[in-house]
Amino acid sequence: MKRTAEVTYRRAEEADLPRAFAVFRAALNAYLVRAGQEAVPDDDEQSPSYRHFLEHDGERFWVAEADTDEFTGGHADPTRAGGREIVGWGCGLLRGDWWFLSSLFVLPEAQGIGVGARLFELAGTGAPAEAVRATITDSLQPISNTLYARRGLLPREVVVGFGGRPREGLRRPRLGSLEPGPLTPAAIPELREIDAAAGGVDRGVDHAFYLTSGRRGWLFRRRGRAVAYLMTRGDGWIGPAASVRAADIEPVVAFGVAALARHGPIEKVRAGVTGRCEGAQRALWEAGLVFDGTPGLLLSSRLFGRLDRYVPASYGMF
Repeated sequence: MKRTAEVTYRRAEEADLPRAFAVFRAALNAYLVRAGQEAVPDDDEQSPSYRHFLEHDGERFWVAEADTDEFTGGHADPTRAGGREIVGWGCGLLRGDWWFLSSLFVLPEAQGIGVGARLFELAGTGAPAEAVRATITDSLQPISNTLYARRGLLPREVVVGFGGRPREGLRRPRLGSLEPGPLTPAAIPELREIDAAAGGVDRGVDHAFYLTSGRRGWLFRRRGRAVAYLMTRGDGWIGPAASVRAADIEPVVAFGVAALARHGPIEKVRAGVTGRCEGAQRALWEAGLVFDGTPGLLLSSRLFGRLDRYVPASYGMF
């Protein structure tokens, strides 16, 4: 795109979500394929998350638009008014005094003219100056990581991706005094208490979304007190998971892998785990999973949470 191209910015709307996914996919595949990694498929599983962002963080969900003539060699789409199209978008989540850059994607053709920097600013709309600011990035992306570092988000943790089929004959782990039970939205107040001990961030609205959009979950009690939780997705993803005590995260994650293996044939169980969460890593190794893809980086303006007892819900929602 020409450096003089006119780019405009506005808040995202429901009608923008299919195009947002297309930009997300194009931006990721532009470097994943070159790096020999698996491309993002053309099946939009992100829209439920995007709608959640619109509902709870709409003031921080922005799109960038430009004339498609500027970067398609003059072949603008005649079906679109003015030939203008979304070329980038960004969204930040604000939970109390914790801000998380959930997404920031710019088409390769529109990079290098400040679109990403402006979207980063807009995604922070409404965040208090003293808020912790954080995001998860791919370690393959030096340009993006430099953009964030220059704005105070420095690498704090490696985020290791695990993937694979659980080994044959995997059994339910010994849970000791932990007692698992089905997790329902009625338990969200207890989840918030666990989060306060594990991460210090109130994720109540996100838990409500997870539990009404297909995730399966368990609440673990010890002598009647809720001390841990875990959720899984039907596609084999494990997370979020958290425990009041770091020692409990290993059996909790092991329980989740075994539950997925028992529930039905799953081609690939996956999770993203911080380097500090050794218990979750041990559980995944013992289950037969392996490193999957290049590591991510957790960047933040300062240290936060007790990440030795937390497994993220996803790279885009932490």
